[in-house]
Amino acid sequence: MNSIINLKNNYYFSIEKNISNMREAVTDIKDIEYSKILKNGILLLKIDFATIEKSEYKKVLKKLLHIRNKLLKTTTKIGQENNSKIFLGSLVNYNNTKEQNDFISALNAIFYPTKYERYNYIYDTVCDYLDSFFYGKNFCDFKNNQCGEKKGTTSYIGCCHHYKNKLLGPLLPNNLTPCEHLKEDHTCGAKCIGCKLFTCDYLEKKGIKFKIKDILLLDVFFNPIQKYFIKCMVFTPKDKIMKRLISLSL
Repeated sequence: MNSIINLKNNYYFSIEKNISNMREAVTDIKDIEYSKILKNGILLLKIDFATIEKSEYKKVLKKLLHIRNKLLKTTTKIGQENNSKIFLGSLVNYNNTKEQNDFISALNAIFYPTKYERYNYIYDTVCDYLDSFFYGKNFCDFKNNQCGEKKGTTSYIGCCHHYKNKLLGPLLPNNLTPCEHLKEDHTCGAKCIGCKLFTCDYLEKKGIKFKIKDILLLDVFFNPIQKYFIKCMVFTPKDKIMKRLISLSL
């Protein structure tokens, strides 16, 4: 073993330079089958990044999630205990790229014991990613508390505003109000993933736009209805969004 990558909940993968020292019971993740895992009596994985295209990530991960959920109803072991941790298998041709690390983040999500814990991990991980993408870069070209989109106007509200009357909003004068979760220091108290995903025309002209299908954690683990609410539940605190996601899960 050259080194390891730790997942959550005490799981870990070893990083191998080649496949010569792989265990016999290890299953190639691309060829994973429920019947084969049952026959082996244990779920151990080989993940060779040289053989998995990025376009295959979603399919492979969803299949592994399905098999993992079925295995929970059997006596088959998930991983191999080793000094209070659980060995899940080996990564081959791992180069620490963003795409590979996105895949590993999705593996993290698969091995959470409950759906709530999985969704909570996904939610926080995606929010942290979006925050880090913008942090310190001033893509919005703020100057004197006014963003680039509002330059030349008298508006200082920016994106953090909504209609008091959602039904008749655009038809009523003076109907825009700052978001109630906006703090005095201009930070947000809601941790709203929908707001973090939003980009205005000003940013999109710069090529900055986030689509759910491009964020692996969101694309793999949520159904179309959940994705709709993730995108549309803006100005909404995390706890309310989490309840909606759980209620809409299959």
